[in-house]
Amino acid sequence: MPTWASWTIAALAIRIGLPFAWASTPLGTRGATHLLLNAYRREGLETAERQYLSRLAPRRAGLQLFNLALALDRAGDQDCAHAVYRRAAECGFPPAMANLAYGLSRRGEEDEAQDWYRRAVEAGYPRGVPEQADGE
Repeated sequence: MPTWASWTIAALAIRIGLPFAWASTPLGTRGATHLLLNAYRREGLETAERQYLSRLAPRRAGLQLFNLALALDRAGDQDCAHAVYRRAAECGFPPAMANLAYGLSRRGEEDEAQDWYRRAVEAGYPRGVPEQADGE
């Protein structure tokens, strides 16, 4: 059930043209991921990033890309998820770095996987299992 705060943020986002401003609420995170997933499937990653993520700070864009990658992963589209994890990792989002490293390791690309694990730890991500849930 949406709260008054999420509705207020959504109304402001529509009013000022920032469609992901409400992405910090649980409802907004699901909605933002759904919008991004539809745009990704319809137009591809570059267009989706340009249209929806270009106004966000890199870490926030990384979070949205990470959630998109998780959605693709859950849908069974590992190749696309891998590409989106890479893009989110390049935005500097540590959980995406860890998931990308895990995927690379499963593909047998150990050198690059170790590099991404190291970057994730340097960026403050704790050693351990890759992320499996939405958000930070």
